[in-house]
Amino acid sequence: MLRTLLSLLLLVLLCTCAPSPKETDPTTSAAVTDAATYPSINLDRLVYLWENATYLDATFYNLPISINQSELAQIQQTIATVGEDPATIAAGCSPVGHIWFQVNGKNIEEADIYFQPNCIAYVWYEEGKPAYSNVMTEGGINFYNNIFKSVQVQGGEQ
Repeated sequence: MLRTLLSLLLLVLLCTCAPSPKETDPTTSAAVTDAATYPSINLDRLVYLWENATYLDATFYNLPISINQSELAQIQQTIATVGEDPATIAAGCSPVGHIWFQVNGKNIEEADIYFQPNCIAYVWYEEGKPAYSNVMTEGGINFYNNIFKSVQVQGGEQ
């Protein structure tokens, strides 16, 4: 019970309704018509984020929330949800959101968040186009499940 309350408290602290660093049109995101496979993002890029990120923002296309993190430890917990293996995004999958990582106010990395059956992954962008992908860790699956459940609970209370 205490663990659940602490998880919900952490979730409330992480989730706000703040605007994203830039507007994203879900129609321009990487909707997949054929199965797509991209190589894993370079580990050096993730290590750079791990050591230097100063801000993270994630927006969700069909949810009234965003995730904003400005503490390195929080951002590192989110980076830890990126699995080592590349992901295959099944045909028909669409992203549920988009995530940006910043260092001192500059967007350094961004990715679409896929979270539906047969495609639970991050698809990373390079020069405005999908270029890399990584599966999501079990911790990441739990993290996003908790977010989605809390939104459903909040929506049911109104």
